[in-house]
Amino acid sequence: AWEQLLLIAPALPQLAHLRFNGNGVETTAPSGGGPLPLAGLETLWLEGNKLSTWAAIEPLAALPKLEGLNLNYNGLDAIPAAPEGFASLRQLMCRGNPLSEWASIDALDTFAALTEARIAELPLTQGMSGAAARRLVIGRVGKLRVLNGSEVRPRERDDAERFYLRQIAQDYPPDGLPADAVSEAGAEGAPPELRVPEGETWAALQAAHPRWRALLLQHGTHVTRGVGGGNAGGILANELLEVSLRSTAAEAAMLPTCTRKLPGGLPLKSLKLIACQLFKVEPTRQQLLYSPPGQEKEIPEVLDDDSRSLCDMGVVSGGTIVIEETPDV
Repeated sequence: AWEQLLLIAPALPQLAHLRFNGNGVETTAPSGGGPLPLAGLETLWLEGNKLSTWAAIEPLAALPKLEGLNLNYNGLDAIPAAPEGFASLRQLMCRGNPLSEWASIDALDTFAALTEARIAELPLTQGMSGAAARRLVIGRVGKLRVLNGSEVRPRERDDAERFYLRQIAQDYPPDGLPADAVSEAGAEGAPPELRVPEGETWAALQAAHPRWRALLLQHGTHVTRGVGGGNAGGILANELLEVSLRSTAAEAAMLPTCTRKLPGGLPLKSLKLIACQLFKVEPTRQQLLYSPPGQEKEIPEVLDDDSRSLCDMGVVSGGTIVIEETPDV
């Protein structure tokens, strides 16, 4: 079917938008070689096909006007760093692909024009909350302005990058990052420099987190001060989060929204006890719904693991937690 499309494409020079979903496409390369006859294409939907390697995608890289590419629900298991071409690609959708390495997410930061992505339903993010996964993706991909249909606002980016830095710091060697690792700005306006200790551990850390150096210079070493050597979890846990709490329970309908500063390490089961005191809803009948800052009108995320903490679930300052009352079982 793809070959048939390529046969008639020269007769359609004005073709700009193409949906070719669910057609069993295994490669986008022409069988006879040469460039694709789709030079005017701006958006291409290839959802639900059988594309399993990036080599099957590479012929699209030469399309000069391609801005949107939908690869949802294919079999892609990796995205390479610094892919050639794709000069105009602004939007990339990779939902439901078997991506299992963070290197594929880091690779998105090497696309020159990419500002919007859809990345969900991946083996990579199984076992973590949607909020935590979102923060890590934003932290790793610096140019993203829209992720999974939601705008990435400046405050969210700042929070996400700081969260990501703290996560990286959990992999620091036992002695941590030296206090003088970041030099002061030069007298003549020279930018500060990061002096990373030598050694395989530090080299591996930089390779695994390409944005670490730039983010540390941007946000400062104080973001991870005291982290490393097994202390990172404590730093995250002790961070105070300013969170809005409100309830939709009938008996709490007239009660105002409450704002509380809570430690990031507070387990959800303890938060339910606090909510019980505020809104008179028994912990066993509570369902917690979380909305990140600025996303209160979007579908909230269910916080359903009472043993995990606020920081584990990706809760950040400025977020809102709604306490719903479940019916009696």
